[in-house]
Amino acid sequence: MFHCLTAKSKRGPSVPDSREDVLKYVAQVTADPSTAHKRVLLSERNTKVSVSEGAQSYPDNPERFTHCSQVLCSQGFSQGTHYWEVDIQGGNFSGFGIAYRSIPRKGAESRLGRNPVSWCLEYFNGKLQAWHDEKETSLTSPNTNRIGLLLNYDEGFLSFFSVSKKFSQIYRFRAHFTEAVYPAFWVFSANAVVSFNTFS
Repeated sequence: MFHCLTAKSKRGPSVPDSREDVLKYVAQVTADPSTAHKRVLLSERNTKVSVSEGAQSYPDNPERFTHCSQVLCSQGFSQGTHYWEVDIQGGNFSGFGIAYRSIPRKGAESRLGRNPVSWCLEYFNGKLQAWHDEKETSLTSPNTNRIGLLLNYDEGFLSFFSVSKKFSQIYRFRAHFTEAVYPAFWVFSANAVVSFNTFS
């Protein structure tokens, strides 16, 4: 049985105090072209995701998203602690998080956070929201374009951090993971660009 508990506070067990504390867990992640919606443009060796003006000539594939402009990463995690960062440009309509490989590929239920097998933060119409299993939590948008994601599979949490002069947790999902999870991205607006593996 799957279940998810949302933490009541921003802090909790194993919350790092600084970015330096999590850099030892850095995971290099790349988007998996076989899952990319045909309106998702991948560039910079599959580390940059944006919306294309027209459909890409991706071959038909049962793994490919057909309803939502999303993509999963090639790397899946089924144990341990992993950290990656995303840079958001023009990201009024974009999302990022994790999903099981079993996430639906068709229909509205395939969108990140609108099913029980994905967890994400989403910028939508100027607001930042956390989504899981159709449940929405409104958040205060951080004053930064860079967000860090810390996954501790064994302890069962996914934390999102504001990466700026102050490294602070924005939100944490608690879950009992039962499958490998994959970094996942959603882009919708024409100027939304999500880049990852841009450590500096």
